[in-house]
Amino acid sequence: MTFRQTAVRTAAAATVLVLGCGGDVTGPLPIVGTFALVSENGQALPSDPSAPYGCCLTLSGSLSLAAATYDLHTSHRNKNNGLEFENSEQGTYVRQGETIRFTRTGGGGEGYPYLLAPGTVSADGDTIVLLYGDEGPGSDQTRGTFVR
Repeated sequence: MTFRQTAVRTAAAATVLVLGCGGDVTGPLPIVGTFALVSENGQALPSDPSAPYGCCLTLSGSLSLAAATYDLHTSHRNKNNGLEFENSEQGTYVRQGETIRFTRTGGGGEGYPYLLAPGTVSADGDTIVLLYGDEGPGSDQTRGTFVR
């Protein structure tokens, strides 16, 4: 066998090895599970993301992801009158690498639309950071950190 034939066979074997090892050529697998809201703008919950001018404290929250859909819930307390209320939103999401984009399809009954900007997913898939609220993407949104 010539040097060239050996080199070609070695390259072919390496290609088969790489392709056969389950290399992910389509991108990351879908994220499935529930993530708890742990902080807003770096403040642990309960938080007042719009302090000192905000009216409401965020008490808790969760982001549940299925194969292609999301369900986002938060609970709040009005600092002026003590009333508690819930906010929710449902929709679809698409993940591309570390970026996750949301399309709202429902929710927001009692509260206000979240106006989600694209979020980021940690390398291990256990943390998602979302920007939401205010006037939507490009404005002074709240940075929510969700962990699995």
